[in-house]
Amino acid sequence: MKAPPTLRAFCVGHVAPIFEPALPFTMLCPRPLGLPGEIVLADERFGASVDGAALAEYSQLFGLQDMLEAGEVVADRLYLFQYRKFIGFKEGGVPSTAPWVRMSSALQAPALMPSQDELLAAPHAVVVGSMFELGSSVAQNYALVHVADDLVSFAGCLHAAGMGAAEVRRFASFRGLLPSPALCLVDTALFLQHMRLLRAVWQAYAPAAEVRRQGYQMRVAGYLLERLHSHLLCQGLLNGSLSDVGLGHRYVVMAEAATATATATATATAKATAPPAAQAVPKPELAWMPLREKAPAQQESLR
Repeated sequence: MKAPPTLRAFCVGHVAPIFEPALPFTMLCPRPLGLPGEIVLADERFGASVDGAALAEYSQLFGLQDMLEAGEVVADRLYLFQYRKFIGFKEGGVPSTAPWVRMSSALQAPALMPSQDELLAAPHAVVVGSMFELGSSVAQNYALVHVADDLVSFAGCLHAAGMGAAEVRRFASFRGLLPSPALCLVDTALFLQHMRLLRAVWQAYAPAAEVRRQGYQMRVAGYLLERLHSHLLCQGLLNGSLSDVGLGHRYVVMAEAATATATATATATAKATAPPAAQAVPKPELAWMPLREKAPAQQESLR
């Protein structure tokens, strides 16, 4: 008889959750936080010549990769979230000004976070948040808020992941993005496949081309790996090599005052736009549908 699948949940980052997660989890952090069972994966472990902090959450994700490959962590599926961000299966909270995210209070969050049984029952190899159509290429969008030279240097290292010139061009010109692709439910085999590719590119990029930045740009490697991680998922969907993807709701947990303000704004907007006889409709459970079927009309415009 085949053993039932196993799942491990991990909160990844430098801060403990600001809400009560709905399932047992292990904290993966760059420094001790005092949480029971936490695993400290220091950014400095890569050596003095490498800026591990620039990796952001990918520093700890590479550590998780190491533990999985060494057999120190065993699980068939992984649920990855951050101190105030997670993927949920139910629609709740309130809309955000950013169309790819919804806001929740710390009190609402536990009910919106999937239970362990729900995660194990999800019929997909990976569940991520929705794709955001940028309106411009990844390269153009990156240059709006980051240093364009960094993306150029990073793209020059994509050969380490086996990407030829045509694929590098698709990476830079693609017009869609999965924000925070590391927030996900994912089969361990797929997680390891992606981490190996991301790590190979980073290991080519960091010693030869990475420029240490300050302030908001300090996490340069993390920003770049996020784009590549999104690309691996999006291209897998579009070329058919990765068809088993589910679409969840990306939540940001806010302080109570901020949530109350957002709720009031959303309510006022709904009242202003709803017809007089409109009735409240219960919000359904997430209808499982692969992302490539969720928005077929966008596929050509995103290429």
